[in-house]
Parts: sequence; C-alpha cells; structure tokens
Amino acid sequence: MPRIYRIVISQIMLISGVFILLACGQMTPASPIETQRSTTQPTKGNTNQMTPSLPTTADAGLQNLIDKAIVDLASRLSIPAAGIQLLEATSVVWPDGSLGCPGEGMEYAQVLTPGYLIRLQSGDQIFEYHASRGTTVIFCENPSPPVSGTPVDT
Repeated sequence: MPRIYRIVISQIMLISGVFILLACGQMTPASPIETQRSTTQPTKGNTNQMTPSLPTTADAGLQNLIDKAIVDLASRLSIPAAGIQLLEATSVVWPDGSLGCPGEGMEYAQVLTPGYLIRLQSGDQIFEYHASRGTTVIFCENPSPPVSGTPVDT
C-alpha cells in the first residue's frame, strides 16, 4: 500500500476516534483554569491580599495561547500586558472551524473542533478569545458559544 494511503487512513482513524469519544462522552471535562494577576500593592492590615498566581494545570500549549491572547489585547488597547487579568481558560469544543468566531461571508469546515475559551479582563471590560488546540488564537467581538455539553457547560 502506498505511503500516502497509509497516512490518510491513519488520519481518518484518528479523527474517527475523537468523534467516537465525543459521542460517547468518554472525554473527561477539563476544569476551568482560573487565576488572578494582582497589581495592587499590599496595604497595612489587609489580610485578604490576592497574590499573583499562574495556572498550575495548564500545559505549555495552553499557556502559549494565553500569552498570545494577552499580548494581542495589550496591543489592541495600547496598554502594558501587566494591566490584563486572565479570568478563565476553559477547554471546549467549537461547532465548526470558525472556532466560534465566524467571519461574515466566510465558509468553514463543518467539523467539531476542540479548543479553548480564553476570557481576559482590563479595567471593567471583559474580552473573549477563542483558540484551537494548536497555535490559533482569535479575538472575538461577536462570539458564538461552544457546543452544548462540552466541559464549559458541565
């Protein structure tokens, strides 16, 4: 059997396995990774001071996506990245290849797409980024929700 056929067959088997796991509900939902980055100075007598923390359960790939989102938002707002707080980085499944951020007049692969919902805050505003499990991070002005029943809803 030619090598290209073996590669195509193995990719089809891998994708089929993901769909079977999703359909059977065997994928364990990842819990939201929440962290607060505090920029306030300690005040005398304040025992509830929030200390900076990083998501400890985030893998390097997710942390890279979070960092990309923070850099992008800092650039959009023309502020230092330290002025942005990570509210949430949650594992989700997007309904198609648009990652829940469809562009007007664009067509996307109609396939369930695993990824992440990343929510950032600057001041009193919350910003939403959608990401793939690879390297793609998209700022969403008009976000669509992930597939119902994915970890974000459970």
